[in-house]
Amino acid sequence: MVRAEDVTIGFVGAGVLGSGLALALSAVGWRVTAIASRTDASAERAARLIDGCTALASAQQVADSCDLVFITTPDAAIAEVSGAVTWRAGQGVAHCCGAASIELLDAAVNAGVAVGAMHPFQTFAAIAGPDQSAERLRGVTFAISATGWLADFLPSLAESLGGRGIEIPDGMRPLYHASAVLSCGYLTTLLDAAVGLWTSMGFTEEDGVRAAMPLARATIEAIERQGPTNAVTGPVVRGDAATVAAHLDGLSQHAAHLLPLYRQLTESSLLLARGKGIEEAQLEQLRRTIGASG
Repeated sequence: MVRAEDVTIGFVGAGVLGSGLALALSAVGWRVTAIASRTDASAERAARLIDGCTALASAQQVADSCDLVFITTPDAAIAEVSGAVTWRAGQGVAHCCGAASIELLDAAVNAGVAVGAMHPFQTFAAIAGPDQSAERLRGVTFAISATGWLADFLPSLAESLGGRGIEIPDGMRPLYHASAVLSCGYLTTLLDAAVGLWTSMGFTEEDGVRAAMPLARATIEAIERQGPTNAVTGPVVRGDAATVAAHLDGLSQHAAHLLPLYRQLTESSLLLARGKGIEEAQLEQLRRTIGASG
């Protein structure tokens, strides 16, 4: 039986996520004792931020000195690192890749090691340093898959950060990761389109960002409080086909490249409109309006 208070934790990879997670876990009392990275300098920078942590020269040295090793390298290197290390039975090794589960650690499984995946449902874009990265890890959802003693231990790590650990069913990791992309990467794409319309009107990108962000932020806060159906607004959920037609006409004249995106989002919004009680005749009029612009 592994006692949580005795577990020493090490990291292979001192990038934004690795150094941030190491710092966050140390800050809530876990024993983060070793870190290695592709360059000695990055490992040393991360280690200096964490009491009792030592920068080591290799992944093998981290594995030799720690009970649990997080491989926080780029995703493409996880399986390679796992396969290159000589593990000892009873040890734990985990990665933080969102798109894959424990299959990336098959080499460690063959050595009798407990393995896990612990992916934070969070973005680390525009991070200035490990302090900001650690702060973003507080209170988030972690997708966890694990074997052996890590099945209980990894959720306890998530809970200690004020978050929660959830288990993604086998085969559902692509849907989980697609949700992350829609929540972050494609949200950025959508807001880029909104900001671009301001530049089409003759304003600067800064003007567009300044105008769009309070609206986007208020919308996200409303979704958090009440859910998407209660937070949604706009002409579609009012059954206002005339305004949608005006939008489509304006886009065709000034931003035709956004027409497919606008039509698809309008069509997808019909389900929300139905949930808001819009009559079927209004929904059909909206469908005709979208189709007429195609």
